[in-house]
Parts: sequence; C-alpha cells; structure tokens
Amino acid sequence: TKLTENTYMLVGAGGNIGVSVGEDGVLIIDNQFAPLTPKILDALKALSDKPVKYVMNTHHHGDHTGGNENFGNLGAIIMAHDNVKKRLEEKSPKIAIPVITFNDKLTVQVNGEDVLVIHVDNARTDGYS
Repeated sequence: TKLTENTYMLVGAGGNIGVSVGEDGVLIIDNQFAPLTPKILDALKALSDKPVKYVMNTHHHGDHTGGNENFGNLGAIIMAHDNVKKRLEEKSPKIAIPVITFNDKLTVQVNGEDVLVIHVDNARTDGYS
C-alpha cells in the first residue's frame, strides 16, 4: 500500500511492515518471521532496486524480529530500543542483534525524510517503539 512518494506498508502475517524507499536504500520497520524473508524481499524489489540498508524493530516478538538474522546477513543495519537488544541477546545470533539502539528517541535521516522513532513506556513490551 503506497502511503506517500517514498513510504509504503506491506501487509504481513502477524503485523505489517513499514517501508521507506529512495536514493539511500530501503528502510523497513519490522521483518516478520524468518521463513517469510524471501517473500518480503520479492515485495521490496517491486518497490525499489536498492538493498535493504536499515531494519527498525518495534519490539522483540518473533513476528517483528524473526527475519533479523536473514536481513543482517544481507548487510542491513538493525536498530531498536535498548530493551529490544537485551531481549534479543538472550535468544538470537549476533548478526540478528541491533547495532544501533536508543533509550528515549532516535531520528534517522533517510531518503530525504526524518524518521522519528519514539519509545512508548509501559506499552505491550518494555522495548516498544
């Protein structure tokens, strides 16, 4: 679903995926379960010929982070709240762990836009953004 000139939403199994496309590459918000990565990549190729450069995890549940290892192996930089990193370190390989984390908020400049990520206290999980 096209939202703006550079942003889209992919409807997924268990949650949706936010997408920013442009000259800087592709940023995705969440990445579903690992077995869905090929299907997600096919959908992204229809939107951009650029690689997935960034993955932003909204929280640590598998329907949002299950593809981290796959996207990490493709060279994507994984970002998330500090608590998401803590939870993923308990059960995930190093390549699937966020390398950019934040406590309160984070701004990423990508594809000509500011992507503002805000931690929501006392939400569904302690790392929810």
